[in-house]
Amino acid sequence: MTAIRRRFKSWIRTATKRAGVSISSTRSVRSYERHVEGIVAEFEQYYVGASRCGLNSNQQRARLMTRLLGTNIIEALHIAGALQSTRSLPGDVCEFGVAQGATSALIANEISPTDKMLWLFDSFQGLPAPTEKDRLIDDIFGLGTMAAYEGTMACGKDLVLERLSEISFPQDRTRLVEGFIEKTLPAITFDKGVSFAYIDLDFYLPIQLALNKCHAFSRPGAVLIVDDYGFFSDGAQAAVDEFLGEHRGKYAVQKHHGPTGHFAVLARTA
Repeated sequence: MTAIRRRFKSWIRTATKRAGVSISSTRSVRSYERHVEGIVAEFEQYYVGASRCGLNSNQQRARLMTRLLGTNIIEALHIAGALQSTRSLPGDVCEFGVAQGATSALIANEISPTDKMLWLFDSFQGLPAPTEKDRLIDDIFGLGTMAAYEGTMACGKDLVLERLSEISFPQDRTRLVEGFIEKTLPAITFDKGVSFAYIDLDFYLPIQLALNKCHAFSRPGAVLIVDDYGFFSDGAQAAVDEFLGEHRGKYAVQKHHGPTGHFAVLARTA
């Protein structure tokens, strides 16, 4: 049994227990997993039809979306749609803040038919120390203060690599950058540019650094999606709003804050 399956089963058991449902056998867990995947697939079809976004069909997408933690289905579909819209645009694909790698697998699956490189950035030591611009607005773990979150949410890189291996994403197209990006990102150059980036770094400073780096290596048509806009730490919103203020007229912006998720989509126009 892989680590991925063990974690997914644990998630299923927790979710069903909260709903008052008991699942005791492996067969029941697999049946429930297929049931959830079916619901996600149906929602995907409805969303694509209702939004007329033209998202192509993908056999693995629904299964990978059922495994996401912290990224809801609406945001996942925006990620998939942005990756499709930027497929023909020159440039690599980045994810800043990889955690357990569930979103990494979704992204990798979408770009698998292309020759794009996948850059994955994470400290693998948990969250960094917050700055004065990181104010706690959603105490998701009930820790009481923003400072108490330093070092939380740490995941191992082996799980990320396992998820990519499970979908047969080529190792030679993966660049895993380990360490806090304040130290690792300055030395990185994207020779082919950046066509898409998913930024899930929670705090002001790393988000600011990632946005500025991607802007320096992107061109019109590129898409940047920033998670947790207006959620958890208000540093995420501060970083995005400051960035847009510095680059007025260069991005078309969609901001989601509510039932559809907490994220901002920045599509470069100039």
